[in-house]
Amino acid sequence: MKQARLVTRSAAVGLLGLVAACGEWTPPQPPPVASIPAYPDPTNRPPKRGHEEKPEGSAFATLRDRILDQWLADDPSLGRSVGLHRYDGKVGDYSAAGIQARIARLKQQRAELSAVSARGLSADEALDHALLSSRADLMLFQLQDLEEWRRRPASYEELFSVNQYLDRDYAPVVERAEKLLEHEEAALAQVANIRKNLVSPLSKPVVETAIKIYKGYAEYLRNDVVKQLHGVGSAAFQAKLGKVNEALAVEAAALADHLAKVELKKGDNSHVLGVERYRRLLKVQEGLDLPLAELKKMGEENLAQNKKAYEELVKKKVKQTRPTEAELFGAATKLTAAARKFIVDKQLATIPTEEKVVVKETPPFMRWNSAFLDMAGPLEQKPLEASYYITRPDPTWPKKEQQEYLPLQGILLSTTIHEVYPGHFLQGQWVKRAPTRAQELLASYSFVEGWAHYGEQMMIEEGFGAEDPQNRLGQISDALLRNCRVLVSLGIHTEGMTLAQAERRFVQDCHQDKATAREQAVRGTFDPGYFAYTLGKIQILALREEAKKKLGARFSLKRFHDALLSHGSPPVPLIHDRVLREIE
Repeated sequence: MKQARLVTRSAAVGLLGLVAACGEWTPPQPPPVASIPAYPDPTNRPPKRGHEEKPEGSAFATLRDRILDQWLADDPSLGRSVGLHRYDGKVGDYSAAGIQARIARLKQQRAELSAVSARGLSADEALDHALLSSRADLMLFQLQDLEEWRRRPASYEELFSVNQYLDRDYAPVVERAEKLLEHEEAALAQVANIRKNLVSPLSKPVVETAIKIYKGYAEYLRNDVVKQLHGVGSAAFQAKLGKVNEALAVEAAALADHLAKVELKKGDNSHVLGVERYRRLLKVQEGLDLPLAELKKMGEENLAQNKKAYEELVKKKVKQTRPTEAELFGAATKLTAAARKFIVDKQLATIPTEEKVVVKETPPFMRWNSAFLDMAGPLEQKPLEASYYITRPDPTWPKKEQQEYLPLQGILLSTTIHEVYPGHFLQGQWVKRAPTRAQELLASYSFVEGWAHYGEQMMIEEGFGAEDPQNRLGQISDALLRNCRVLVSLGIHTEGMTLAQAERRFVQDCHQDKATAREQAVRGTFDPGYFAYTLGKIQILALREEAKKKLGARFSLKRFHDALLSHGSPPVPLIHDRVLREIE
């Protein structure tokens, strides 16, 4: 998902009659939550009588709002992505001095949060405090420990990313075009900082990905922006926009060219975190404080379960089909409608709004992954159409790889569940109902991706696509992909695994095609936290089993899902006890 909230990054045959039972297949059982230590639940206290929100003037509320306001000011792209259009036309300060000032503010904010007494905080305030504290730690880790602003060229994407002004119809096109121009002018004042800040040598796979990204931005600026804004505004505005937009495209192309001609040949393995920084990543991203061997054991055991189920289906000679490239987007559109209807008919979760999602081709600057969901943020004032992006095969690849990259029907079904219903799109609708601004803005990688990954398995369990066993095979295939992410992330960053070895693991152990294996191995270099998909799914499954045991015949999937989704996107352990109370 292309995130619309403060969440670390990191990165899909129509069907009829999808109501039959799942058959004899039993999904792998997850380990209990207790075996994965994480943040203590700050809301585990006796419920108070009456409304438990503190007055807006309380000391913590004041601190919370001041910190959130500063984070949005430091990174205006976050404000735009959540629907706060006072940040339109603005970009962050990417000078070295500006970034050091941001680090100093984060340290001060973290100290102020540490000084807050938990005594007297309401349940929502306690959750907000935990979210703010962990997010400050994560941002300091990214800025100081990883030095992403010096070592990851893609850290500067905000400067070139203007698609939100075009894709989201939140204001008249003339107003949006004016703000896009302001953005591009502000970006041009910052682009010189990119090469000043980056230190050489850089990680080779990180550079290779950045080259694709910035070539994509140059293409988007010269094609999409020009076409969509042709004739908008006065002749004088068009002349100015043309000049500024082309200047920014030149900068994007020049950055890609510099990376390709200068940095690529010097590229190294500096993306590798090492054991200590990887442990720190687990702590700041997920609140996990456990031996890496335990994380690896979780990944290996879940992979073995899924691999066994996959190979048993393969032995039955399940016939697999795939849409052609011409059929792909229509097939995904039909699946989207079918998945929504299934959720409503089976009463699996509340769908809070009637907002629409449209299947589109992935923009050129985002084609480092196979699919994304890009939707308006929780603070947007009017309903806006979301985009379910699917990436076409790269035409420069060998024909066989292009064909294999097109998703099989079962994988298209699983991807659509993940990105749209009941995955990211449905969960994003629920975020708009979160009780506080912090819970609207601060998202956990493992919750966002864990929920979407959990949804793939849950829908198959409930019978979606059960008339065709290749759909079940697709779901397990995607589960294997996420299992390999856990093991490849650990391998690359703590065990000396090479990219070639990572690719082989995706192909041999997780049954992925060659192009996907290469793409996912490279992603592991710059997105080591992508273990979060499997982690989050396992935590949700374990919480669901606990709820079933507690409620017995009174258990309701709809009530469980609604309770889980009603607090934004926090790490599951932060709301574990609260969810169990709310489903009583």
